[in-house]
Amino acid sequence: MNRLARFLADERGTATIEFVFVVPVVLIIFMASVESSLYMARYVMLERSVDIVVRDIRLGRLDGLTHAELKRRICQTSALVNSVQQCVDSMRIWMQPINTANFAMVAPPRHCVDRSAPIDPLAPEPSATEFTYGADNDIMLLRICLKERPMFPTTAVGASLIADGEGDGNYALLATSVFVNEPG
Repeated sequence: MNRLARFLADERGTATIEFVFVVPVVLIIFMASVESSLYMARYVMLERSVDIVVRDIRLGRLDGLTHAELKRRICQTSALVNSVQQCVDSMRIWMQPINTANFAMVAPPRHCVDRSAPIDPLAPEPSATEFTYGADNDIMLLRICLKERPMFPTTAVGASLIADGEGDGNYALLATSVFVNEPG
């Protein structure tokens, strides 16, 4: 009994036990805050770059711009892009005019780029049902989907972002804009 009493009275290692209990909680909170901050910064920068490019489209400064050039221009304007080509490959753009006779808007598709599929650099431009510039005075609906990989996919924030995705380990940043094409 004397040995058991000495063992229970021994206070060596108490700081280690506290450390083992506290550090994982602090690390989880830190990683979740970094992941959510990075998500918000990426989203804000995507919205900003879309706004800058849409302004140029609306004012007619980018007449004749192709779909691929539009993607490249949005990616070049964004400050949080590691590689412009990777951004272009991860982005999908949907743009259509809104019918002003009845304001019936076609719901933009939810799908984004499938990053698990191989990228075909010689892929044709999207069809007219997916991307068109419209005419003068047309109200245009633009939707951009950019796939990003979470920094900490095993944290609660990273896992919830992935859970809302399409099962490829990435999350989607969606930016939507409505604008009017200025007359020529």
